[in-house]
Amino acid sequence: MLAKGHAHRAELRRCVSAVDKRYRDFTVRMGQYRHLLEAALGSSSQDNKDLELELIPNSLSDSDPEVNLSDPSHQVSDEKRRSARKKEYIMAELLQTERVYVRDLQECIETYLWEMTSGSEDIPPGLANKDDTVFGNIQDIYEFHNSIFLKELENYEQLPEDVGHCFVTWVNNQYNSTLTLVALFLNVKVNLCVVLFVQADKFHMYVTYCRNKPDSSLLIQQHGVGFFEEVQRRHGLANSISSALIKPVQRITKYQLLLKDFLKYTSKAGLDCEEIEKAVELMSLVPKRCNDMMNLGRLQGYEGKLTSQGKLLQQETFCVWEQDGGVLSRSKERRVFLFEQVVIFSELLRKGSNNPGYQFKNSIKVSYLAMQDSVDGDPCKFVLWSRGSAERFTLQASSASIKMTWVETIAALLDAQNNFLSALQSPIEYQRKEGGISVTRPLSSGRPPSAPPTPNGHAAQPPPDSEQDDQELVLVLQDFVAVREDEISVFRGEKVQILSSNQQGQSLVYRPANSESPAAEGWVPRSVLKTH
Repeated sequence: MLAKGHAHRAELRRCVSAVDKRYRDFTVRMGQYRHLLEAALGSSSQDNKDLELELIPNSLSDSDPEVNLSDPSHQVSDEKRRSARKKEYIMAELLQTERVYVRDLQECIETYLWEMTSGSEDIPPGLANKDDTVFGNIQDIYEFHNSIFLKELENYEQLPEDVGHCFVTWVNNQYNSTLTLVALFLNVKVNLCVVLFVQADKFHMYVTYCRNKPDSSLLIQQHGVGFFEEVQRRHGLANSISSALIKPVQRITKYQLLLKDFLKYTSKAGLDCEEIEKAVELMSLVPKRCNDMMNLGRLQGYEGKLTSQGKLLQQETFCVWEQDGGVLSRSKERRVFLFEQVVIFSELLRKGSNNPGYQFKNSIKVSYLAMQDSVDGDPCKFVLWSRGSAERFTLQASSASIKMTWVETIAALLDAQNNFLSALQSPIEYQRKEGGISVTRPLSSGRPPSAPPTPNGHAAQPPPDSEQDDQELVLVLQDFVAVREDEISVFRGEKVQILSSNQQGQSLVYRPANSESPAAEGWVPRSVLKTH
């Protein structure tokens, strides 16, 4: 308007000058505060210039040359401006829904949980002393969100493009306490001693919660419907016990949806997306792990420890034909779980129910697993069997892509295991190939025989002799449940062999086979091992 000689040009110029002066005064005050803060922290800028000299031009005056406000260099595109506003709306929604979520958790704990543990009403015999099963670790989840996570989200309210750091901080750090310095100063990050000590993957609490959820739902359905309905009526609660307990499952899914929208508009606004991208990636993995654990929680009849079988790599429903001694059975629908250490076949129970379950039927240890990746040219079929057994399982996937995903995953798993067994046979060669890893203890010199060739070329080598010299094994001092792909679960009292260590406080260990689980290799925190 100034450039085109607007009728109110003089008034507009005075308004611009007034706004400009106020902004300059504001930046001067902020500069003074900054100097005081730096003095308190014992640090100083390389050049303590007034901020206004860097941020804004001199005030406009009649003698100044015209400022062309229509110049693209002085404008933010409408698209970027709209995206920035939408990003702020999403941040507001994230904060608002987080506050509601925390209140809902608090209400559940102070009513349903309190009535079950401290109330005066008679508890149904089937619920007595079962509060851990009904509510799982919901109190831990509430404490984290109420005392830590909500406050951290609020810290990013005025700098929403950096909110991804909040998720990355609490998902990605697992072993070592990490010192994080985060602050806000005129949209500029400075070291303001806002200190967070991160000791664990906090969102893994949701995996634990979801693993227990099927048992919780079943127990309530069998013994607690009437009791909790009475609690709801007496307290005038809007949420039933089922609605209250499903909220953590819903919330962990909601985060990734909000973050994906946030990423879209952050990108359109032309802002840095690195932290948000990391947050989206990590918060997409957590719901998947939760869903995996809920399905595993419905598995009945498996006698071993599922937590000892390594990471759950795949799960899918197949049509399965079983063949033993030349006799081929009719096809049956099976839910198949592929772990790092075992393949489990299960039968779907209560089909069509909101609370389905799975009954264990068969399993194959990966250390003896063999695979034929093609059956009569059918793009959806492949065969699995245990070497040394006549029993074979022909699996038919619902699509060729699912079949290929499984075949590739199993082939990679068998290759990785064979590489590890080769390392046990030739530790010096293994160390040379790995390079830069300091092997802290000698490997066993036992040399297991090679696996016999199979028709498809995919087979695991037989496990090495599990007898180890006690001097080569160290004691596990406390339980550790694997989360990442390269980790294994270990339990207090077990003995493992340390293969190598790194600078992050982790040890690569070999766990010999036992009565409950096959041999396994992976990383664990060094702190859970008795190394001295």
